[in-house]
Amino acid sequence: MRTKYQILLIGNENSFIGQIKESLNRHTAELGVSGDSLLYIEQANFSEYKANAPAVCLYFGSNDGMFGDLELLRSLINDATLIIPLVVDLKSFKQCTPEELHKVNGYELSNEKDVESLVSVILEGLSLLRLSRRLFISYKREESSIVAIQLFEQFEKNGFDVFLDTHCVRPGEPFQDELWQRLADTDVVVLLNTPGFVNSHWTMQELAQANAMSVGILQLIWPGHSLELEAKLSIPYPLQDSDFGNNTYANKDAYLTKNTIDQIVSEVESLRARSLASRQDNIITEFFKGAARVGKDANLQPEKFILMNKPDGKELVFIPTVGVPQSFTYDQSEELIKQVKKRNAETIFILYDHINIREKWIKHLSWLDNYLPVKALKIEGIEQWLIHNT
Repeated sequence: MRTKYQILLIGNENSFIGQIKESLNRHTAELGVSGDSLLYIEQANFSEYKANAPAVCLYFGSNDGMFGDLELLRSLINDATLIIPLVVDLKSFKQCTPEELHKVNGYELSNEKDVESLVSVILEGLSLLRLSRRLFISYKREESSIVAIQLFEQFEKNGFDVFLDTHCVRPGEPFQDELWQRLADTDVVVLLNTPGFVNSHWTMQELAQANAMSVGILQLIWPGHSLELEAKLSIPYPLQDSDFGNNTYANKDAYLTKNTIDQIVSEVESLRARSLASRQDNIITEFFKGAARVGKDANLQPEKFILMNKPDGKELVFIPTVGVPQSFTYDQSEELIKQVKKRNAETIFILYDHINIREKWIKHLSWLDNYLPVKALKIEGIEQWLIHNT
C-alpha cells in the first residue's frame, strides 16, 4: 500500500480549511505528488491515521476557550507528530489554545494572505519542501535600494534567509563567488525591474544565472515600465502608483505600502513550491537521461526519489536535492526514506547540481562522505558513476 501524506485537521471549526486544502492540493500537484497521496484526517476518520507515516497536524484554536478534540491532540503529542497551533492573534495565543500546546510555537491565521505561508510550513513538515527557505533580491542600488531593504526585512520576519548584496557577504569572503553560491541555493529570486535594471551588467548576470538554473523569479515591474526580461519561470507583478507610499515611485527613496509588501510575500510563498519542483525535475530528468545512455534501469517513486536495483539485488536510493546540501538535508533525507520504505536501503545518495557552489563547500561534502551513511553525489558525470558503481 502506498504511503500517504497525512494532514490532520482537528480542534475547532475554521473558515479557512477549504482554502488550505485547495492550496495544498495545488502545490502538491506542482511538486509531482499525486492527489491520492494526500490524506486529510479529521475527527470522523481519525481511525485512518498511522503514526509511522508522514504527518502534520493543524490544531485550530478557539477564542472562547472551548477546545475540541483534546484526546486526539494528546495521542498525537504522544506520537511526536508535528503539530501547528493556529490562532487568529498570536498576542492571545495561550487564551486560544489548550495548555498542552503552550510550549509550541503558534501560527497566526487571520486572513487569506496567511494561507500560502502556512501551506509552505505544512509541505516542509511533510518533507515535500526543504526546511531552509532561501530568497535572493536582485535590484539596481541607484533606483530601488529602499524597496530592497523593505523586502529584506519583511521576508526575514517571515522566516526566509534573504540574500541582499549589501548585507550578506562577510568581510574577507570573495564577493562574487559567495553571491553565485547564494543564488544557486535560493528558492525564489525577487527581481526589482526598474527602468535601469537592464543597463546593469551585474543585475543582468544575476538574471542569466537564475534563468540557467531554472530558479523561479517574481518580477516587480515599476509603473510605466514593461516586462522585457525573459526567464523560464518568471511571474510578472506589475506595480501601480498606489502600491508606493505617497504614490511616488520615480526616485530612489520610493517605498512600498504595507499591504503591497504583504501581497508580494504571499506571491513568493505561492511561487516557491513551483520553483523548487522545477529545479528538482531538471535533476531527475538529467539522471534518467544519463541512466538510459548507459543502459541502466531506475524507477521514480511517488515520493520523488529514485530507486535502482544493483545486480546483487541491493537497492540504491537517490534523492534529487535543490541547492546546496546542508547537514539537515542529510538527516531529513534518511528519515524520509525510513518512513517511506519502512527499511534501510543499502545506500542513500543526495543528488545535487554543483554548478555555482563554491569549491570549499564541495570539498566539505566530500569529507562528510567519509563519515555519514548518506552520501552526496553530483548530477554532472552521473553516467560514469553509474557505469562504475552499479
